[in-house]
Amino acid sequence: MNTPKIAAAGAAGALTLLVSACAAVISPPPVAQPDPAVLSALERYSAGECNPQTAAVLTGMHVPAGDIRGLSYGLYRDEFRDAIVRWDAWVYLKDQPGSLVVTLDEDCRPIQVYARGGATLPGSR
Repeated sequence: MNTPKIAAAGAAGALTLLVSACAAVISPPPVAQPDPAVLSALERYSAGECNPQTAAVLTGMHVPAGDIRGLSYGLYRDEFRDAIVRWDAWVYLKDQPGSLVVTLDEDCRPIQVYARGGATLPGSR
């Protein structure tokens, strides 16, 4: 009987569509050569090892250094290896509530950026 093969093919197709949809939603943020003023502002609030990459994302998004009012990092560990697997840089801006969150991998490579708590991404309404 061919029913298991058809079901497996259907499941594989559905999984492909789901992954494709997610890939369209989560795309790497724009990056640029970090503005030294943005990097300096981040360093004032937190001496994080991912500050240069976070500054590159903020520069790529055209966030001026003067708009930054705070920064904190959340980190995620693999409890079995006791290794950092992801960073979240919570960037607080002067003119809005909430924060921009820059997600970085274990090597500080940017994964995504999004707004939380009433903040908006630059260029968004």
